[in-house]
Amino acid sequence: MATVTLSLNGRPYEIACDDGQEERLRTLGVDLDRRISDLARRLGPVADSRLLAMAALVIADELESARAVADASTQRAAERDAAAAVDAVEAMARRMDAIATRLSAP
Repeated sequence: MATVTLSLNGRPYEIACDDGQEERLRTLGVDLDRRISDLARRLGPVADSRLLAMAALVIADELESARAVADASTQRAAERDAAAAVDAVEAMARRMDAIATRLSAP
């Protein structure tokens, strides 16, 4: 198991991760540090634990918003697929009716 040292608000945090995931963890750490630094600039002196909690809440809010957008998109796609299936079945029924009409004609 690998470890990565992240700098969050100027403090080092040693974090364990699976081998091969070090760069991904560093990238996430840089993003988290940016968010924490932005909060610290806006709020002034605040305890590190409070900054970490606030950053986590901001990220959780973004995740929830992204999930809502994804869910709405999935719902719209499912509705389009259902409408396309209905249209296909109706077109097939019309073709079958036309064939039946031709076959029953004298």
